[in-house]
Amino acid sequence: MANYRKSYFCICDGQQETMYLDHVAKLIKDFPRKVVSFKCEEGDVLEKKLDYIEYDHAALFDHDGRDQRFIESILTCDRLMKSNSKKGKKKEAIKFYHAYSNLNFDLWLLLHKQDYAKTVIHNDSYIRDVRIAYGLKKDADIKDAGVIKTILEQITLENVKQAICRAEKIRANKLEGDGKKAGNSVYYGNPDFSIHEFLKMVLVDSGDW
Repeated sequence: MANYRKSYFCICDGQQETMYLDHVAKLIKDFPRKVVSFKCEEGDVLEKKLDYIEYDHAALFDHDGRDQRFIESILTCDRLMKSNSKKGKKKEAIKFYHAYSNLNFDLWLLLHKQDYAKTVIHNDSYIRDVRIAYGLKKDADIKDAGVIKTILEQITLENVKQAICRAEKIRANKLEGDGKKAGNSVYYGNPDFSIHEFLKMVLVDSGDW
């Protein structure tokens, strides 16, 4: 592959997602041959004014038990994808991906280390398993920057690929009738993702898949 440069602008729910994408960029980087960067901004895709879009975009968000807000976030991403597709008729259109985790990002971290397809109700249901999977202390705050750094240090590019494959397996085992439509997207009950679709696209484009 010739020298490859690609930037994505990512709207992230919080610190976990931002630090994770920065780590993935470092795993992909092979300077000067290949550089992928994620320009991250923390916040809510529903509250961002995105009139001008220069890079391919992704919005990383969780379900967090807020079904209506979750659906609205998917619809917003789909609307922006459709809008920019029309603008890009004479050149390559800017893409806008949703990259959600249902129920939350903790489950996505867990999939880097093991299969996990159990349905849960509470937003903190994965914390104990994440602590065990990454050898953390029993009272470790997995939202703390230092703890997130410890987790990321244990994630390799191969682990990212494994998480993508595990998420694909979870989706493949869903019953078609359980899917719900939001715009052009079909989503399912917990556990479910679209973050794996975005990351797989990133790895395919960079030649890492």
